Amino acid sequence: MAFSSNLRLLQKAFLKKTRKLSVPGEVLVTEGQTVNPGDIIAKTDLVPGGPRVIDITAEVGKKLTPEEIDKLITKKPGDKVTKQEVLGVYRRGFWESGRTIYSPCDGTIEYISKTQRRIIIREDPRSAAPMSVVAVASKLSIWPWTIRMYTTANEGDEVFAGQVLAAASNIGQMDYVYSPMTGVVERICPKSGTITIVRPVRPSQVKAHLGGVVTQVVPEYGAVVEATGSYLEGVFGIGGERFGEIVLATDGPDGDLDEAGVDVSYKGKVLVAGRFVSLEALKKARMIGVSGIITGGINNLDLVQFLGKEIIVGITGQEDTDLTIIVMEGFGPMPMNEKAWNLLASKAGKVASIDGTTHIRAGAVRPQVLISDGVLEPDPSTAPWPEEQVSRADRPLITNLAVGDRVRCVRRPYFGLWGVVLDLPSDPLPVESGSHMEVALVRLDDGREVMIAEANLEVFREIDTPA
Repeated sequence: MAFSSNLRLLQKAFLKKTRKLSVPGEVLVTEGQTVNPGDIIAKTDLVPGGPRVIDITAEVGKKLTPEEIDKLITKKPGDKVTKQEVLGVYRRGFWESGRTIYSPCDGTIEYISKTQRRIIIREDPRSAAPMSVVAVASKLSIWPWTIRMYTTANEGDEVFAGQVLAAASNIGQMDYVYSPMTGVVERICPKSGTITIVRPVRPSQVKAHLGGVVTQVVPEYGAVVEATGSYLEGVFGIGGERFGEIVLATDGPDGDLDEAGVDVSYKGKVLVAGRFVSLEALKKARMIGVSGIITGGINNLDLVQFLGKEIIVGITGQEDTDLTIIVMEGFGPMPMNEKAWNLLASKAGKVASIDGTTHIRAGAVRPQVLISDGVLEPDPSTAPWPEEQVSRADRPLITNLAVGDRVRCVRRPYFGLWGVVLDLPSDPLPVESGSHMEVALVRLDDGREVMIAEANLEVFREIDTPA
């Protein structure tokens, strides 16, 4: 069994992008407004709500059993809570006053660990406190002026929710104080015996990425941008969202892009190469400030040297690079298919919005090239392309291979190489890992005939629309 995927190449398409912040903020556009790819849709100074950790042992002064915790906590994962809301009251006996566990913030209960004796609350960033003062001395029963003898962090250190801030031995056992939030240690006070943690402020914004019309505003988060235009998918990419004017950097789909072919005037452009792009060309393009490169093929080792690290097979898009690369065919010198080349050539001079994010298996996210006309004009011949439908339709489906199928390898040692299925042995055969699996005899485009596990193959069926 293999994975079935659909490669899309749409001359006329309905394009739709939902652009949202991860946390609430200010929306800067209105419905009906025309936007360009670089226009800011929304911005915020809030940091995504971090987890707040409640140490049940520290709160009640005793290590409770899972059964006792189950009776104590009145909330469950998924429940929304407000600051100072009661999560449970513990009493050792009927005659004793109870110890109450309060929620330290507004948020949602994410997890309750009965073995680690912790409650984790995902804080609502809109009501997040800018700082937290942790009473270390009182929790550990130590003199305040000795606090630095027990702390594991210093002023200026970044700490994470649940991280140990201090520890002390108490009657044969170790007691711990955990950081209730993610932030920076601002002060360790020997007078009060406290540690002050400050929440960092990181301004963030989301841009339109796609030129078009705002058709819907999502209050506090962003907006939906729609347009008509063209859409292409690649098979592999690196780098995130960028945009720029399309420039043909080679004479045709069989051309190779080398260092001499990258001109200083290409700053901010999206270059279209034909068959191959060299490592020297990649380095020069990055130095000049090229936004992206769309190419038929590329050398896998060149990508590793360009990035300075190995690529995580099948999951890309978060690389630390300011040059997005989209590979249309595969690894090695591979001429770009004529339909893709002709479409890109017809759009030369227009702005392309590109994204190299690739998830080969989970969700089958493909690198994308969006070429917007900048307007939204309904047309009966325009192919529908709501992003939600695409994400569902592109989820890989298990399919039976057949002799003659055009396939691409998705795992090493043949990752990225294309070929044709020559034979399908009826019985499972041993593969390099030592396991016995269903395999296919594949003739790679370089002429080699190799046995590859069917689970490591993708079957591609091209979808296109008439011009």
